[in-house]
This record gives sequence, structure tokens and C-alpha cells, in this order.
Amino acid sequence: MNLLVHAVGAWIAAEAASGRYPRPVAVGLSMLVSRLGAPTAMMTLAAFAIKRLNQAGAFERLKAAPDASRRRIGEG
Repeated sequence: MNLLVHAVGAWIAAEAASGRYPRPVAVGLSMLVSRLGAPTAMMTLAAFAIKRLNQAGAFERLKAAPDASRRRIGEG
């Protein structure tokens, strides 16, 4: 249960840091999450870093390429 609380706190903090919420709400959420301690802070930093890398296209090569052998509807 403790890990779940830290994971949810990290997710909320990463969303707040990415600009999803207005500034007053993000500051309040950040203050609340900061009370959870070091594990949540580390998960927050990791989640924010992964989110930024994903937005920058760092994981494009990992996405599955469409199968060339499949044909679309209507092709010969």
C-alpha cells in the first residue's frame, strides 16, 4: 500500500510539473507530495524524465513497426 501511495504521488507531481494544472494547484500538489519523502521524489524525477524523453521522440524506435506482409483493405 505504501508503494501505491508513493507511485500515485509521483504521478501527480510529474503531471503538475509538466504544466497540466494551473500554477496555484501545481504548487499545492507539489507541497503535498513533498511530504511523502525521498521515494516519491525519486519516482517523480524518473517519471518526469521519461515523459520528457517520450515527448522528444526518444522512444520512437521502440514502437512496433507496422507489419509489411499485412495488406490494407482495398489493396490488390
